[in-house]
Amino acid sequence: MQTATRRGPAARRRAFQWRAWVTLVLLGAATWLAVSGVVLYLAPSGRVAKTVDWRLLWLAKEQWEALHTVFGFVFLALVGLHLKYNLRSILAYLRRRAAEAARVRREAAWATLVLLLVTLAAVYGWTPVRQVMAWSEGMNAVWERWGAERGFTVVSAEEAHPEAEGAGSGGYGRLSVADLAAQEGVPLEAALRRLAQAGVGAQPADNLLALSGRTGVAPGDLAAIVRGEPVGEGD
Repeated sequence: MQTATRRGPAARRRAFQWRAWVTLVLLGAATWLAVSGVVLYLAPSGRVAKTVDWRLLWLAKEQWEALHTVFGFVFLALVGLHLKYNLRSILAYLRRRAAEAARVRREAAWATLVLLLVTLAAVYGWTPVRQVMAWSEGMNAVWERWGAERGFTVVSAEEAHPEAEGAGSGGYGRLSVADLAAQEGVPLEAALRRLAQAGVGAQPADNLLALSGRTGVAPGDLAAIVRGEPVGEGD
């Protein structure tokens, strides 16, 4: 009985610290947002990324985009919880600092001005934001050379989506072999067989743009093969 009494307090589980949990998840979400933001800034466009099978830390660009988006929502949700758990402390802090606010009015004005200028520069493409964004777009050429050196064939935007202007569709480059077969009303087995006969080894989930990068056959020609048409006459 005495032993049970001594061990009782130690055996009790400590209450879950929700404030600490919220803070730690916020920190993790902010880290993922920062890392994924830098990665997406350096990443090639979707067309080039698919063509050269671009990945960083084994993750494709679409996966990095998903991480950035999901953790953005997580961050926003956790900010709300953070305010909920710390609202009293925050309000008390602001009241204590209210008397000192007059001392930093000039600093607050300059901080507001800087934030406003950065926002306007981003929205309207002012210098130096325009140069920063242009440098990111210029990374496409770097990644295209990187892919070409490894044997990938990087197609142009027109080759990737030859029917986009006339049909207003999203372009073959965004479709998988299975999607294209379904869109064209071709049985998947027949589509795969036609591709194999043309010397293109493909799987149902293969993206046409990535398949084009591996084989050197333009997405429009891959679509023609799936339809059973002579290459170059389908578009």
